[in-house]
Amino acid sequence: MDEEFPDSFLNVLKLLEVKQKHNLSDRAFNEILSIFTNNEISLYVIKKKLLKLVNIMPKFIEICVNSCIAFTGQFVNNTSCHFCKELRYINNNLQKKKPRKVLSYFSLIDRFKIQYNNPKRSQLLRYRYEYITNENYNDFNIGDVFDGNLYKELVSEGFFADKRDIALIGSTDGYQIFKQKTDDCWVIMFINSNLPPIERVKKENLLISTIIPGPKQPKNFNSFLQPIFDELKLLEGKII
Repeated sequence: MDEEFPDSFLNVLKLLEVKQKHNLSDRAFNEILSIFTNNEISLYVIKKKLLKLVNIMPKFIEICVNSCIAFTGQFVNNTSCHFCKELRYINNNLQKKKPRKVLSYFSLIDRFKIQYNNPKRSQLLRYRYEYITNENYNDFNIGDVFDGNLYKELVSEGFFADKRDIALIGSTDGYQIFKQKTDDCWVIMFINSNLPPIERVKKENLLISTIIPGPKQPKNFNSFLQPIFDELKLLEGKII
């Protein structure tokens, strides 16, 4: 690391990882930091420095206050929800539009750029290409998703022709945040199949792109998927 990020900062990052794994409060984490750093660093400072290393910022997508739709695609210019008719903005002042509700979308492309800039990680991401070029890759063995008919059909249609192409498995499901079961959310995430099977399903390797807040179930799920569709088209090399 350069002078701006001394080696001691690596230890602080390891402590931050422990905080995330064990859900430590900010107050408890800062107290631990004060012991090891003599009050010279705080969680706020860590986050600022970490942002310079991993510059991933969410994109805020405006959605219906009841989570019926996201204002994307066919709804992008709507000023009210197509289903419940609730207004999109707190006020109708065209100069100061403030959405009533948003969700955070995390770019897949931004994270791929960071991973492929790391030589060790980039080599690990060659698993898909090395697997399909292995002599054991044939029609009689099922050892991975790449042995399946769906993947082979996609290959026959011209997909995954480049060794750098990425195979993603999408997943979405509802999740209850509170025990009272009064509010649900829906998580959209991806599994990167370019990683070896033993690595791809580890928590740190799952690619969460969107968390749709409740309180109600989305009525047009495709509108929430639109930012993902747009990014996948860019990854495929198509102009949107």
